[in-house]
Amino acid sequence: MSPTAAARSMRVIGVFSIITAVIFALAGVNDFTGANDIFFNLASSGTEGVAGLTTPESKLAMAIAGGVFGGLGAMYLFISAPGVEQGSALIRRGSIYVFLTWFVIDSSASVASGNAANVIPNLAFLIIYLVPLLMVKQTSTAAKA
Repeated sequence: MSPTAAARSMRVIGVFSIITAVIFALAGVNDFTGANDIFFNLASSGTEGVAGLTTPESKLAMAIAGGVFGGLGAMYLFISAPGVEQGSALIRRGSIYVFLTWFVIDSSASVASGNAANVIPNLAFLIIYLVPLLMVKQTSTAAKA
């Protein structure tokens, strides 16, 4: 995949991530799309979906999680994509490490909290984020950086 094509796909993924993060962050306020309810029913060990977000603490946790996910999407859109397009091996490697770090922490905590099913969507997101980073053709000068 050329650096331009990789960056283009990364920008689409980044925008989608930011939109998804806003919807996720609003789960404790209003699940106007129904997407959060579907997600919670599939990925959590609970049975109430969004209705299970009854405490101020759980709603705050959703707001924080959505904000962090939005920041990750913004990093991908505004730092990773341009860096890959310019051939920066440093940005490419750093972005790979960022997503692997997120995956290990999020998935480990999900399993530890009794929500192992969340590892499946995490794995799907990890693949979506890493494919352009791993498939991009490195230029000879970028490979040395």
